[in-house]
Amino acid sequence: MLGLERGLVKLEPYNNKWSKLFDGERKSLSAQLKELIITIEHVGSTSIVGLSAKPIIDIAIGVSSLNVIIELKEKVKALGYVEVPVSIDGKHVFARYKEKKITHFLHIMIYNQNLWIDQISFRDYLRSDLDAKIAYIKLKEELANKYPNDVISYTNEKKKFVDEILKRAKEYGSDERK
Repeated sequence: MLGLERGLVKLEPYNNKWSKLFDGERKSLSAQLKELIITIEHVGSTSIVGLSAKPIIDIAIGVSSLNVIIELKEKVKALGYVEVPVSIDGKHVFARYKEKKITHFLHIMIYNQNLWIDQISFRDYLRSDLDAKIAYIKLKEELANKYPNDVISYTNEKKKFVDEILKRAKEYGSDERK
């Protein structure tokens, strides 16, 4: 039900249990890290009702500064997460494994800065726009069939779609403020 071997792309239909699994992990993380974090959000495809997804729970943790991220690293590792080398300034990623399968990703970044805003805006836009959600499902299924053993190519080819959704989300947000 949860977990995927590193590097593989296998989509599963949306599962209501994903939100419950996130809630449980959020409670655990909050209890252990509460003095260092601002908020914890369920992000990624498992956070969007009706969207097929790789069965991995993506969790965004918002913090106040890079110094806090450095302080968090050891605590997160002590909770069973392993740091994943990511080449995005200001974002640190950790994975939790169970029986050689990744079950959770933590995306730790500064709250309300660009990376954070993009992560939340993408999720919220797909939650609210059925046509965009359907287009994303089709794209993901096509790419999963094309790259079943190459998560990097799968992710890279989704970038154009993600950028377009972020552009729409920003336009929608600026329209709402008028």
